[in-house]
Amino acid sequence: MVASLALLRPPPATAQTWREIQSPHFRVITDGSEKDGRDVAKEFEQMRSVFSALFKNPVLDTGAPLLIVAVHEPGLQALAPIFWKQRDKIAGQFFRGWERQFALVRLDNSSDLNRAVVFHEYTHSILHANLHWMPTWLDEGLAEFYAYTRFEGNRIYIGAPSVRLRHLRSESLIPIPQMMTANSGTFFKDKDQDDLFYGEAWAMVHFISYGKHMGNGAKLTNFVRLMDQGTPQLEAFQQTFGNPEAFQQELSNYISTFTLAAGVMREIKGPDPNSFAARILTRAEADYDLGSFDIGAHDYPSGKTLLQAAESADPNLAGPHEELGFLAWRAGNDGEARQEWQKAIAADPSSYRSTFALLMSGPPLNQQTPQQLEQTQHALEAIIAKAPKFAPALVELALILWRQGQINSAYNISLAAEKLEPWRAEYHLLTAHILLQNHQPAMAAAYARQVAGRWPGSDHDEAVDLWNQVPPAMRGDGPALTLTLPLDATVARGTILSTYCSKATGLTVVLQPTDPSTRPLNLFATGPIENGFADTLWVGEDHYTPCYHLAGLPAVVAYKPSADGTAKLLVFEVRDDLPAPSLSAPTPKAGDVATPPTPHP
Repeated sequence: MVASLALLRPPPATAQTWREIQSPHFRVITDGSEKDGRDVAKEFEQMRSVFSALFKNPVLDTGAPLLIVAVHEPGLQALAPIFWKQRDKIAGQFFRGWERQFALVRLDNSSDLNRAVVFHEYTHSILHANLHWMPTWLDEGLAEFYAYTRFEGNRIYIGAPSVRLRHLRSESLIPIPQMMTANSGTFFKDKDQDDLFYGEAWAMVHFISYGKHMGNGAKLTNFVRLMDQGTPQLEAFQQTFGNPEAFQQELSNYISTFTLAAGVMREIKGPDPNSFAARILTRAEADYDLGSFDIGAHDYPSGKTLLQAAESADPNLAGPHEELGFLAWRAGNDGEARQEWQKAIAADPSSYRSTFALLMSGPPLNQQTPQQLEQTQHALEAIIAKAPKFAPALVELALILWRQGQINSAYNISLAAEKLEPWRAEYHLLTAHILLQNHQPAMAAAYARQVAGRWPGSDHDEAVDLWNQVPPAMRGDGPALTLTLPLDATVARGTILSTYCSKATGLTVVLQPTDPSTRPLNLFATGPIENGFADTLWVGEDHYTPCYHLAGLPAVVAYKPSADGTAKLLVFEVRDDLPAPSLSAPTPKAGDVATPPTPHP
């Protein structure tokens, strides 16, 4: 019965016409008119121009291309069922993946929330491409601040009031020290407190941008600069804004002001929307784009149905083969995945994601001979030439160079990946591992301390493990770093022998502890667990699953023995299989940089 219900969903490309609008920096598909698509593309170009004008040399284009889907209410039926069922409530959505990004814009909803939801997340994508790290309040506050940017006539209004302002004025503020330590999970179980947090984060950014004695945002810039240099948040806050309690009182007074100012910019003349290329998508192209959107929304069955329809309608279209390959990989059907990627490459040799996936789905780096590593190196260099902003290829190249003993070259490539994706904690840790290998323990410890202080969960714990590898005398000042694993649980380290998932038994992990004389652990999880994994795993967040492809990788687990003799898995942290540290100095290879690397914490 459940399977038959899926057939009731109307095939999108046959039900309506989908158009593509291509502006200089954005691609929009829409079930509306050509003008609708041009207007949406123009707004995104305007928003991009705001960041270009306000920030100094910002990174505005990442390795994850953005597809914008602009729809009227009937068009929501062509998207993931979650939006179809909530069509009256959804104002907009944004999915930020490692390899692709998607935005949903409602054309039949003109409320402030329509664009605000999308621009909020678009702001995140810009911030994360430019800054190593920000506390959650600042990250969310800046996103809310720019989310309500308005384009009216020849003026751009920045910092217009948030819809949460009324709620903010009727509640007691969250104490500033609590705001500074909050993360994404602090308030999510309490909707009122969650709304209050977002509203207060917006107000803090508004105040330090337009408030008295804030230098029209100069203090905010200084605060971010101090943190980017490694200054602890509280210390940077006190240096910049003074006592937190006094700041809170000033903030409260500011919020109660009858009117709040907004910044005004004159319209930045961009490209003429009438110059944007426009065309009608074929049925296969529309099914591919909408199926990819479903995948971005984590609606894999619906996405697969559309992708298979696209593949059937046009077997020479590369995109459906590529996405179906990744779906097959997630399901553990490796042979099918490789066949789909091969078809994608045959249809379009520039398909760098398929080329990368096909390459990395072969033997792991730690099992390759020197000749195979060299071949993989050249293949990765060819991928990077096609897609220089595709950070995962740079990470794998750095790992190969490290294995080959080209430590300084590995360091430089790792830094390039860091610059492309500064929000990936373990890209920084890869650099730190390379520094430690190159006999720069103090610099490695500085990296580890910064990551441990800024990222939670598995990222934090891996930073602690790295810090513990540094000789105590070289760890620098500050308190000892500790793991975040549950204190009342048993912690084990080892190598994953196998993983298995089923609806009946949940996740099963078989782990061989580090001590080879110890029997393997059989761990079970039937409900949600804390599952973290290394950013340097080639699959990334978009294709990671704990159910397949983890055998042979290191892991750290926390578990509790059960009365029936089994072990209940609580935390599952999957690490990357990095090259084994060498006790002797590496031998420089031809082309290696002779000087030690420069610190870049």
